[in-house]
Amino acid sequence: MALFSNTLAVIRHYLASAVGDLLCGQCGTTGATTGKIYAPFLWMPDDYYQELKYEVYVYAGTNIGVSKRAKDWVLTDLLLEVHSAYDDACDATSYIELHYIFTEDDYRKAINLAIESLAGKYLVDIKDETTVRLTSTTDNLDNTVYTYEYALPLSMLYLHKAIIEHGVSGVKLTGEVSGTFTAGETVTGTVSGATGEFAYQGATYIRLRKVSGTFATGEDAEGASASCATLTAVAGGVAGSGYYYNQDEIDPRDYSIIKSYPPKLKIDKRYQSVANQDLYVRLEGQGTQPIVDDDTDVIYLPPDWLIQKAITFLPQNKIQSNELDKVFRRALLVSAKEPRTWPNPRAQRIVE
Repeated sequence: MALFSNTLAVIRHYLASAVGDLLCGQCGTTGATTGKIYAPFLWMPDDYYQELKYEVYVYAGTNIGVSKRAKDWVLTDLLLEVHSAYDDACDATSYIELHYIFTEDDYRKAINLAIESLAGKYLVDIKDETTVRLTSTTDNLDNTVYTYEYALPLSMLYLHKAIIEHGVSGVKLTGEVSGTFTAGETVTGTVSGATGEFAYQGATYIRLRKVSGTFATGEDAEGASASCATLTAVAGGVAGSGYYYNQDEIDPRDYSIIKSYPPKLKIDKRYQSVANQDLYVRLEGQGTQPIVDDDTDVIYLPPDWLIQKAITFLPQNKIQSNELDKVFRRALLVSAKEPRTWPNPRAQRIVE
């Protein structure tokens, strides 16, 4: 469990507040149009916001992520006009923030530079359940060839646990797969009426668990989002349950890390069976906090340090012209001592 967890929007607000450059609040619908925002939390006299060239950025709700420049402000109506219209009018779901010193782009770049300055030093926990799937192929002689090497996610620097998805009884339906099924959705035979819960899809087949009834060749198997048409084979087998239990953990002595690019997980076939069951492997490890782009992206670094470090990456010309030199110098001192976390004692290094 992460000790710190804040969205990009929250960190940006902390950062903008630290340099005295933040007004924010919830919009409304009174008099709002695609070109005007009802902003009851603003209070300055007419024309104030456009005269100081405030940036208006929507950080939640309708029009999230859109940045515009203030064009007009009428205090009596509480309407803030922007230079170009939105596709849809901001409403009560919309939350906006205003800046006049730095832009949203300035803040985001500074935050990401601060994040990258800690790369490999402050490790965050990473759980991956979609990268590695135990698979097999068929060679030209129709022999089954099992795969024992799998590419690892590039975001993971250390790996300390690998658990095979728990298998349950199910069926494998072979046919013409169209669309993308959603994990756990119900799949129904159009003739037999048999049902099952979706577990995995391949290019020409799907696997179902919790099957009720008997699917028949020739019929279609349909879900809410995709289908497997004209079934040519129906076979019993194992399907992934979607659950991972410690009893199914791969002994760390039974796998190794191939430090190539991309790095690979190599399972020792002398001690670990890889069955043709399309089971995923949960990887638990540690890596570097990724850079953030969307306001809902989560940052797991200590916010007090991150904010001070980000101040040092804000544009220097704006720092100086807005008399923020003392704030900048203090940020340099406070952020000089970088936070650290260490690898799990069981971890194997993935990337050198």
